[in-house]
Amino acid sequence: MTRLLSKLKLRFGKYTVENLMLVLCAGQVIVFFADLLTRGWASDLLWLSWSDVMHGQVWRLLTFVFVPESSTLLSLLISVYFYYFIGGTLENEWGSFNFNCYYLLGMICNIVAAVFTGFGTSYYLNLTLFFAFSMLYPEFQLLLFYIIPVKAKWIAVMDALFYLYEFIMYPGLRLNMILSLVPLFLFFWDDIISAFRRWKYRIQNR
Repeated sequence: MTRLLSKLKLRFGKYTVENLMLVLCAGQVIVFFADLLTRGWASDLLWLSWSDVMHGQVWRLLTFVFVPESSTLLSLLISVYFYYFIGGTLENEWGSFNFNCYYLLGMICNIVAAVFTGFGTSYYLNLTLFFAFSMLYPEFQLLLFYIIPVKAKWIAVMDALFYLYEFIMYPGLRLNMILSLVPLFLFFWDDIISAFRRWKYRIQNR
């Protein structure tokens, strides 16, 4: 994956969007307030509806990432701050181009899901950003509910259980959820294989 990203950067690096997560978070804030003024009309115009795309509304292939998942201002501000921190950290770790590739690949996967399910969402793609963060910084301490200090790896476990719960309870979302994980697996493929080999070695040598 590293070699492929290096080749892509040489060819397409000039198109990199710096501070991508800031752009995405700012867009969600703008759409949230636009929804307040238009009674949700802004989100209705931007979310990824495949039938609408097929009727010529191709902008939805890009704008769906700006549709906020939060229904209240407080939850919006918390999620925007959280994802800005996580996304910014990943961009600093990987570099802007690689982070752009991760997010763009996630968008493409959700567009593919929309072909079959009729809709796409950036919600699960954004959730995988924390999985990526926890794999890079498992011991990083965060404040759960802004009170309880918890290491990133344990919050990732809770998020994974939540992911599994929604996978079981909402069959219509399963394809979107599975494909949202594709960038995570590709970017951490070597780490996943190494972990599997260590686990297999320990099992065989018991």
